[in-house]
Amino acid sequence: MNKRALILNCLLLAGLFLFTGCPSDSNIEEEGTTMDKEGKLMRYMSNEPETLNPYNTSEGNAIIIAEKLYQCLLQLDMFSYELVPVVAKDRPTISILDGGKVKMDFELRPELKWDNGEKILAEDVAFSLKVMNCPKVDNSSRRIYLDFIEDIIIDPENPAKFSFMCKRPYMLMESALTDFQILPAYVYDPEGLLKDYTVKQLTANNEALEKDEKLLKFAESFNAPKFQREVAAGSGPYAFERWETSQRVVLKRKDNWYGHQLKDVNPWFEAYPKEIVYEIINDPTTAVVALKSEKIDLMMKIDPRTFVEDLRKSDDFNKRFNTATPTQFLYVYMGMNMKNPKFENVLTRKAFRHIMNVEKLNKTVYNGLAERVTTFIHPSKKKFINTDLELYKQDLEKARALLAEAGWKDSNGNGILDNTVDGDLVELSIEMQYPNVAKNSEKGVLMFKEFARPLGIEIKPRAMEFSVMLQNLKNHKFDMYISAWGSSPLESDPKQLWHTDSQKGGNNYVSFGTGRSDDLIEKLGQELDEATRIGYYKELQKIIDDEAPYIFLSAVKNRLAFNKKLGDVKATGVRPGFHAPGIKVVNVAAN
Repeated sequence: MNKRALILNCLLLAGLFLFTGCPSDSNIEEEGTTMDKEGKLMRYMSNEPETLNPYNTSEGNAIIIAEKLYQCLLQLDMFSYELVPVVAKDRPTISILDGGKVKMDFELRPELKWDNGEKILAEDVAFSLKVMNCPKVDNSSRRIYLDFIEDIIIDPENPAKFSFMCKRPYMLMESALTDFQILPAYVYDPEGLLKDYTVKQLTANNEALEKDEKLLKFAESFNAPKFQREVAAGSGPYAFERWETSQRVVLKRKDNWYGHQLKDVNPWFEAYPKEIVYEIINDPTTAVVALKSEKIDLMMKIDPRTFVEDLRKSDDFNKRFNTATPTQFLYVYMGMNMKNPKFENVLTRKAFRHIMNVEKLNKTVYNGLAERVTTFIHPSKKKFINTDLELYKQDLEKARALLAEAGWKDSNGNGILDNTVDGDLVELSIEMQYPNVAKNSEKGVLMFKEFARPLGIEIKPRAMEFSVMLQNLKNHKFDMYISAWGSSPLESDPKQLWHTDSQKGGNNYVSFGTGRSDDLIEKLGQELDEATRIGYYKELQKIIDDEAPYIFLSAVKNRLAFNKKLGDVKATGVRPGFHAPGIKVVNVAAN
């Protein structure tokens, strides 16, 4: 998956499975919208966003909101799946320098302005790089994707021109910038605490800077609640209006936004709704009722059975709504904590891979709108997939044999397998975490529980508040969990999920990693030849398969319904499945 998905963060499923994603660790939400006569767009959101600060999160809902408030040098066109310039005037000119270093030359758009009317210049890009690299700023899951940038050189003749000086080649050096929001210093650093530091000083990883009083003061301010929930200021088309806890987040379109004159350049300059309201509703069933009654005009991630058996078979619904099932760039999996004594033995983890009946899961929970996966690479990216990997199937006898080989037996006759680990008797009683709003996660967990019971494995489902669960994953406080990673259509960098450096502060919740896998990931990042990268990807997939940290399950299609009053709403595989700022009411009555 590409870096957005890993942030994507991203990203934890809610209403489907946990979507932690670039992405991605991020929660995948049921999405809905409605637009009234005043141009207000109401969007259903299954759970509260983690923050409004794009640097301090990789959670999906937070990222979706941040995209309306902030802008990046480049972005992914959600329909053509190509990189397009946004804050930058064009895509960069890239030069390989002596010694293997790289230079990326940029020029900013001349129309750019902050909300106070000041021009956005290269010094603002420099400030944003300083924030990204400031010690103690809570952005470890984001910083890793920009660590190839060593310095910025601003053209003395043109303050809108600059060059990124890069330590080394990076295969995603352009797409990494789609997750680098440009911030106004006058809002985020009014005291000028970062003014006397250079980008190169802060990228040097000087341990002495971690005790620098000015830098510590800046980090404390930036991480404080003010810049998480109260203040959010960028160059995007919308301004933060208010956040009503557990109810809604409201954004208002900037009437004097510079980008209105560029609306035909690419979708990132579209801003048709005057107001976007993210209505926070935890119950997806309630959202479907609202959809049918036309209180919600557009909904994403609809429960698969409801979508197939109810909505699509209703003549009345089909008269008023269009439906679509575009590909989603995500996969669902179960993660096992490799540092938990119950899962330290690889034989135990491999046994667990043969418990789930994924075909039944796809048929009964997803109503056929899913396909099997064997790896972290989305099935649409066929050339990168190691096709030699076994598609493991449910085989309870094989699971039983592997568990016995790992030393699990019912020594006390209570019906639950046990083992002696470090001198202590440990029972194979497994807590499976999932978000309390994720109904399909619950179905999957209960299915797994029933399959595991005859083997002497006790599965204890635990529904949790999403924010609490996310902290548990970051702190490795879990046995197992259900999750999904999302990505973009672009190529992926596996570092955030699979490198040992990402076990602390990153998204490597399961604590996977070997010396060889780390070496492959590092080589991948610096390799510009695609054929060579494909070889690295395939070997990495083999190591992951051998170590069995995940039970790879399914790539699930989106389920979209939108009111015909909205006109031609274009579905996309890029999350959340549509482009809210580009939606216009056409005032056409449903036939």
